[in-house]
Amino acid sequence: MRKILLLLIAILLVGCEFLPKESKFSKYSKNTIEFKNNTIVLTSGYAKSSPEEFKSRLDSLKDKPKFKKVALQELKKVEDKKVDFEIFVDEKSVENYVFIYACDFYKFDEHRAARVVQALNDQLLDESNTQKVKYKRIHGRFFFTPTSKVIKLKYLKAFKKDKKFQTEYIVASKSGGVGLLISNLEDIDFESSIKRLAVK
Repeated sequence: MRKILLLLIAILLVGCEFLPKESKFSKYSKNTIEFKNNTIVLTSGYAKSSPEEFKSRLDSLKDKPKFKKVALQELKKVEDKKVDFEIFVDEKSVENYVFIYACDFYKFDEHRAARVVQALNDQLLDESNTQKVKYKRIHGRFFFTPTSKVIKLKYLKAFKKDKKFQTEYIVASKSGGVGLLISNLEDIDFESSIKRLAVK
Protein backbone atom coordinates (compact mmCIF):
# COMPACT_ATOMS: atom_id res chain seq x y z
CA MET A 1 0.00 0.00 0.00
CA ARG A 2 2.83 2.36 0.88
CA LYS A 3 4.40 1.74 -2.55
CA ILE A 4 1.13 2.60 -4.28
CA LEU A 5 0.84 5.90 -2.36
CA LEU A 6 4.43 6.83 -3.22
CA LEU A 7 3.75 5.98 -6.87
CA LEU A 8 0.73 8.31 -6.90
CA ILE A 9 2.80 11.15 -5.45
CA ALA A 10 5.51 10.49 -8.04
CA ILE A 11 2.91 10.64 -10.84
CA LEU A 12 1.73 14.04 -9.59
CA LEU A 13 5.26 15.39 -9.37
CA VAL A 14 6.28 14.04 -12.77
CA GLY A 15 3.07 15.37 -14.34
CA CYS A 16 4.33 18.94 -14.06
CA GLU A 17 6.57 20.22 -16.83
CA PHE A 18 8.49 23.47 -16.98
CA LEU A 19 7.65 25.72 -19.92
CA PRO A 20 10.40 28.34 -20.07
CA LYS A 21 9.33 30.06 -23.32
CA GLU A 22 5.78 31.01 -22.41
CA SER A 23 4.43 31.67 -18.93
CA LYS A 24 1.04 30.21 -18.15
CA PHE A 25 0.36 33.13 -15.83
CA SER A 26 -0.46 36.64 -17.04
CA LYS A 27 -2.26 39.92 -16.32
CA TYR A 28 -1.83 40.48 -12.60
CA SER A 29 -3.82 42.95 -10.59
CA LYS A 30 -3.31 43.50 -6.90
CA ASN A 31 -5.17 40.48 -5.56
CA THR A 32 -6.05 38.31 -8.53
CA ILE A 33 -4.25 35.54 -10.34
CA GLU A 34 -4.93 35.08 -14.04
CA PHE A 35 -4.26 31.58 -15.30
CA LYS A 36 -5.15 30.57 -18.89
CA ASN A 37 -8.13 32.95 -19.01
CA ASN A 38 -9.30 31.90 -15.56
CA THR A 39 -9.21 34.10 -12.46
CA ILE A 40 -8.52 33.22 -8.82
CA VAL A 41 -9.50 36.08 -6.52
CA LEU A 42 -7.69 36.49 -3.21
CA THR A 43 -8.76 38.76 -0.37
CA SER A 44 -7.59 42.35 -0.61
CA GLY A 45 -4.06 42.92 0.60
CA TYR A 46 -2.39 40.13 -1.36
CA ALA A 47 0.20 41.19 -3.91
CA LYS A 48 2.52 39.35 -6.25
CA SER A 49 5.99 38.73 -4.84
CA SER A 50 9.26 37.23 -6.04
CA PRO A 51 11.10 34.41 -4.23
CA GLU A 52 13.79 36.90 -3.20
CA GLU A 53 11.25 39.38 -1.78
CA PHE A 54 9.46 36.56 0.02
CA LYS A 55 12.70 35.34 1.61
CA SER A 56 13.60 38.89 2.62
CA ARG A 57 10.21 39.44 4.27
CA LEU A 58 10.52 36.11 6.11
CA ASP A 59 13.52 37.61 7.93
CA SER A 60 10.98 39.63 9.95
CA LEU A 61 9.81 36.41 11.66
CA LYS A 62 12.53 36.58 14.29
CA ASP A 63 10.17 35.40 17.02
CA LYS A 64 8.95 32.46 14.89
CA PRO A 65 12.08 30.77 13.53
CA LYS A 66 10.28 27.44 13.18
CA PHE A 67 7.64 28.80 10.81
CA LYS A 68 10.23 30.80 8.90
CA LYS A 69 12.07 27.54 8.26
CA VAL A 70 8.82 25.78 7.25
CA ALA A 71 7.98 28.57 4.76
CA LEU A 72 11.46 28.38 3.23
CA GLN A 73 11.14 24.61 2.87
CA GLU A 74 7.74 25.02 1.20
CA LEU A 75 9.22 27.54 -1.24
CA LYS A 76 12.07 25.16 -2.05
CA LYS A 77 9.60 22.32 -2.63
CA VAL A 78 7.75 24.43 -5.22
CA GLU A 79 11.01 25.60 -6.84
CA ASP A 80 12.24 22.00 -7.04
CA LYS A 81 9.21 21.04 -9.14
CA LYS A 82 10.86 23.01 -11.98
CA VAL A 83 7.52 24.43 -13.11
CA ASP A 84 6.14 27.89 -13.79
CA PHE A 85 5.00 29.30 -10.41
CA GLU A 86 4.02 32.54 -8.72
CA ILE A 87 3.87 33.78 -5.12
CA PHE A 88 1.25 36.08 -3.62
CA VAL A 89 1.82 37.48 -0.12
CA ASP A 90 -0.40 39.45 2.23
CA GLU A 91 1.12 42.90 2.61
CA LYS A 92 0.25 42.97 6.33
CA SER A 93 1.65 39.55 7.25
CA VAL A 94 4.21 37.44 5.40
CA GLU A 95 2.72 34.40 7.15
CA ASN A 96 -0.26 34.67 4.79
CA TYR A 97 0.86 33.53 1.36
CA VAL A 98 -0.21 31.58 -1.71
CA PHE A 99 2.01 29.56 -4.03
CA ILE A 100 0.42 28.67 -7.37
CA TYR A 101 2.13 26.46 -9.92
CA ALA A 102 1.31 25.04 -13.34
CA CYS A 103 0.84 21.34 -14.05
CA ASP A 104 -0.17 19.28 -17.04
CA PHE A 105 -3.70 17.91 -17.18
CA TYR A 106 -4.14 14.47 -15.68
CA LYS A 107 -7.30 12.46 -15.13
CA PHE A 108 -8.96 11.68 -11.82
CA ASP A 109 -11.81 9.37 -11.01
CA GLU A 110 -13.28 9.21 -7.49
CA HIS A 111 -11.16 6.24 -6.44
CA ARG A 112 -7.89 7.76 -7.62
CA ALA A 113 -8.77 11.19 -6.17
CA ALA A 114 -9.38 9.64 -2.74
CA ARG A 115 -6.06 7.81 -2.91
CA VAL A 116 -4.21 11.00 -3.92
CA VAL A 117 -5.76 12.88 -0.96
CA GLN A 118 -4.55 10.13 1.38
CA ALA A 119 -1.10 10.02 -0.22
CA LEU A 120 -0.75 13.79 0.08
CA ASN A 121 -1.85 13.59 3.73
CA ASP A 122 0.78 10.91 4.46
CA GLN A 123 3.47 12.92 2.69
CA LEU A 124 2.65 16.08 4.70
CA LEU A 125 2.55 14.12 7.96
CA ASP A 126 6.05 12.78 7.27
CA GLU A 127 7.18 16.27 6.27
CA SER A 128 5.82 17.75 9.52
CA ASN A 129 7.60 15.12 11.59
CA THR A 130 10.86 16.09 9.87
CA GLN A 131 10.11 19.78 10.51
CA LYS A 132 9.28 18.93 14.16
CA VAL A 133 5.89 20.64 14.05
CA LYS A 134 2.52 19.16 14.93
CA TYR A 135 0.30 18.19 12.01
CA LYS A 136 -3.47 17.83 12.14
CA ARG A 137 -5.61 17.05 9.11
CA ILE A 138 -8.77 19.20 9.12
CA HIS A 139 -10.34 17.62 6.07
CA GLY A 140 -9.52 16.14 2.71
CA ARG A 141 -11.97 15.94 -0.12
CA PHE A 142 -12.49 16.24 -3.84
CA PHE A 143 -15.19 17.75 -6.01
CA PHE A 144 -15.81 17.40 -9.71
CA THR A 145 -17.41 19.89 -12.11
CA PRO A 146 -18.17 19.47 -15.82
CA THR A 147 -14.83 21.07 -16.72
CA SER A 148 -12.49 20.34 -13.79
CA LYS A 149 -11.63 17.94 -11.00
CA VAL A 150 -10.38 19.41 -7.74
CA ILE A 151 -8.56 17.74 -4.86
CA LYS A 152 -8.38 19.61 -1.56
CA LEU A 153 -6.45 18.85 1.63
CA LYS A 154 -6.73 21.26 4.54
CA TYR A 155 -4.54 20.90 7.62
CA LEU A 156 -3.06 22.67 10.61
CA LYS A 157 0.61 22.99 11.52
CA ALA A 158 1.50 24.03 15.08
CA PHE A 159 4.59 24.65 17.17
CA LYS A 160 4.17 25.50 20.85
CA LYS A 161 1.45 28.22 20.90
CA ASP A 162 1.85 29.19 17.26
CA LYS A 163 -0.30 27.65 14.56
CA LYS A 164 -1.05 28.15 10.89
CA PHE A 165 -3.73 26.83 8.57
CA GLN A 166 -2.70 25.39 5.24
CA THR A 167 -4.64 24.12 2.24
CA GLU A 168 -3.37 22.35 -0.84
CA TYR A 169 -5.40 22.13 -4.05
CA ILE A 170 -4.83 20.25 -7.28
CA VAL A 171 -7.14 21.51 -10.04
CA ALA A 172 -7.12 19.31 -13.14
CA SER A 173 -8.81 20.92 -16.13
CA LYS A 174 -8.41 20.67 -19.88
CA SER A 175 -7.30 24.30 -20.02
CA GLY A 176 -4.31 23.30 -17.89
CA GLY A 177 -3.72 21.87 -14.44
CA VAL A 178 -2.82 24.09 -11.52
CA GLY A 179 -1.66 23.44 -7.96
CA LEU A 180 -2.02 25.80 -5.01
CA LEU A 181 -0.53 25.93 -1.54
CA ILE A 182 -2.36 28.40 0.69
CA SER A 183 -0.90 29.22 4.09
CA ASN A 184 -2.34 31.70 6.59
CA LEU A 185 -3.13 32.43 10.20
CA GLU A 186 -6.84 33.15 9.69
CA ASP A 187 -8.25 29.86 8.39
CA ILE A 188 -8.94 31.21 4.89
CA ASP A 189 -8.71 28.68 2.07
CA PHE A 190 -10.30 30.54 -0.90
CA GLU A 191 -12.48 27.53 -1.73
CA SER A 192 -15.23 29.63 -3.29
CA SER A 193 -12.72 31.21 -5.67
CA ILE A 194 -11.26 27.81 -6.57
CA LYS A 195 -14.76 26.50 -7.28
CA ARG A 196 -15.41 29.43 -9.63
CA LEU A 197 -12.15 28.62 -11.39
CA ALA A 198 -13.18 24.97 -11.65
CA VAL A 199 -16.52 25.64 -13.39
CA LYS A 200 -15.10 27.86 -16.15
